[in-house]
Amino acid sequence: MLLLVAIGAMALVGGIVINTLQPEWSRKPTVTASPQTPIHYRYIPNYIPVSPYKRDMNGRFRVELQTLRDQVMALHRDGHEPLCSTQIMGEARDMMNYTNNIEGVRARLDDLRASLADPDQDHAFKQSPEDGSWGGCYKSWYLRLDASVDPLKELVEAGKTPEYPLHFFEPVNTPEKMRKYLEGLLVSDVKATGIDNRKELNYAITSLAQLLFKPKVAALLPAGTPVVELATTLNDFLDKTAQNPETGFWGAWYMIDGELKKTNDLSITFHAISYRPNDPPHMRELADTLFAIRTSRYPYGWRDQGKQNNHHAYDVARLLRRAWPYMTAEQKSRATAELTIMVARSLNVSIRPDGHFDDEPYASPAEAYYFGVSFLDEVGFFRASRRFWTPLEVSDSESLRSVIRQHLLKMDQRNAMVTAALRKLNAED
Repeated sequence: MLLLVAIGAMALVGGIVINTLQPEWSRKPTVTASPQTPIHYRYIPNYIPVSPYKRDMNGRFRVELQTLRDQVMALHRDGHEPLCSTQIMGEARDMMNYTNNIEGVRARLDDLRASLADPDQDHAFKQSPEDGSWGGCYKSWYLRLDASVDPLKELVEAGKTPEYPLHFFEPVNTPEKMRKYLEGLLVSDVKATGIDNRKELNYAITSLAQLLFKPKVAALLPAGTPVVELATTLNDFLDKTAQNPETGFWGAWYMIDGELKKTNDLSITFHAISYRPNDPPHMRELADTLFAIRTSRYPYGWRDQGKQNNHHAYDVARLLRRAWPYMTAEQKSRATAELTIMVARSLNVSIRPDGHFDDEPYASPAEAYYFGVSFLDEVGFFRASRRFWTPLEVSDSESLRSVIRQHLLKMDQRNAMVTAALRKLNAED
């Protein structure tokens, strides 16, 4: 039986020795890995796009955006929930990274600066009476679509229905509309249009998958919405159009000098798989690709500038879970080793000495807690039924659960990420 002790002890899993946290969150981690047998895979094509505009856009706006982000985070630490500012900040960041729209980024940064003058932003939590969406401080439709998913899931959990009908779904409420929309996002010609569709494609897939593949959420869509046909359309787009059969992955495609290039995108692949009840084809290829991109930078790999990032670790863990039944014994051994290291890094690096999750990689403290709890839940740190990858035993995980719960209960319970994190944290076998 393998043993991973959460607090104040040593663990040996797959030849990896982990020194984990003390109850006072003060011990520094040490990880010693035994040499691994080299694993040889077939060649995996892994195109990583280079934006012709990103360097210039970051040069213009990155310092200013970081300064404004510091002000947003200061409001969080003062006990506010500046949701409107957080939404504007995210949209400005995405425009900076995925377009050459200088005027648009400037306008959003001006909006962000104005929003910071009012730290009480309760209006941003409310559903729009005009179209039934949430995310009212976003300008882009796809961001309001995405912002509406979590509140709808929370309504389902509470046994409630939306106050206003969900008219925001109208742009994709027929199979023809949805297919045209998704296919229009799949290929980007950045030089010709000044727009990289990758971010919108990712948001669209995750939003539509959760709205259509979760029956209780789909039941909230307007009467007459052809949910079954739309779910079939989305599934067909994912499996028959957008998945790369060579790699088993999904990702944005790029037209480069007349040649089509396909990416292996960890985040898009996570969203293409996570919410569907059935497994897609090419799962063995997916497992091969997942290990092959291990050292590439996110989203085309697992690496995040050398930092622990529970968001990325959660993506990897979910994909390993879904691919596990299709893996060879060699692949399962490697998955066990990788997950062991990620658990140790999450416990020892992503959690500060005071028990708070490090929020530096995220747009808000709520995000840091949501992804931290989600990763630990995905690997079965708190629940034995979730430990798909090892007969691991956890000692005294309740101490960590209790510390995280105390911090979450002090946060704004209107934030869907906070309540979702609490629900995962409180789940029992």
